Amino acid sequence: MGRAVHTLSIQRGNLSALFRDNALSPGVLSGVDSLFNWAEAPAFDAFDPDARGASAGLNFEHVICGHSNVANAFSPRRGRYDLYPLADGHSAMLVRKAEDDPWSLSSTFKYSVSDTSSIDFEFACRAHKQALFGKRGYAVLFFADYMNDVAKVPIHFRGMRAPKEKETWISADAPPGHPDYNQGGTYQSLPARGLKYDTNHNFKLNLWCYDYPRFSQPFYYGRAADGMVFVLMFDRMYSLQDEIRFSLFKFKVPRHPRPAWDFQYVIHHVEADHPYGFKGRLIWKKFVSPEDCQEEYRRWRAALPPAGTKRIDN
Repeated sequence: MGRAVHTLSIQRGNLSALFRDNALSPGVLSGVDSLFNWAEAPAFDAFDPDARGASAGLNFEHVICGHSNVANAFSPRRGRYDLYPLADGHSAMLVRKAEDDPWSLSSTFKYSVSDTSSIDFEFACRAHKQALFGKRGYAVLFFADYMNDVAKVPIHFRGMRAPKEKETWISADAPPGHPDYNQGGTYQSLPARGLKYDTNHNFKLNLWCYDYPRFSQPFYYGRAADGMVFVLMFDRMYSLQDEIRFSLFKFKVPRHPRPAWDFQYVIHHVEADHPYGFKGRLIWKKFVSPEDCQEEYRRWRAALPPAGTKRIDN
């Protein structure tokens, strides 16, 4: 790694991305500050260009345990989160040291702009004080994508509407109904079991999830304005160790058609100094069809090296 920088602009293939550290956070957020596809929508930022404190992509937003704790809300946005350019010239990495984190969670978040219309990302972390996560033992790591104007608010994924039904395309719009609902909700995968949390928990909105529908493949897409599509895909879905969950929040809707298309990485039983993490890809291009989004996931997944952790992905 080179010397730390506050911002880093990378242009490769069709994409131009600006990456940012935590120096101005939470006023201006870390992660992908802006993202343009100069070939297909050169003037349209993927992320909300106006709400500076609620605008970014692949932003590490929360670390949440199963108990009430002041650090459940927004801790990754506070303290040092240094940004480094990498030697390949098209990658950046955010680095968080354990001593800068109230959970004593060290982490790295690598972003690589590909020669197509995508950003590959890889998150890795270690918890150095297991006891901080309490008796329930899990950790929910929440990542935000504050979108610019969208054509349709829901996210779309392959899944099942109810037990024993056939796999189909699901349009998920995060409806109200759950007692802990707050302008959005979270979707879990077919094998998942949900999370239990204390009744006096201070940050419930990101812990509960819908029982159904559930997703059956670890990717989703959303239809943005200007005919664009935003696709997120992951190298895992559910295992005894960890899982991915999808979230949709509508704090700006309907005043502005700008939802948050988010995701969660859940560590089921935090162990001290054990390596955790995931890989993924973000695609920002013109929408073709749902099947095209699925094919993007299939090609990317087929090219991944075999993973060491046993997963339940279907």
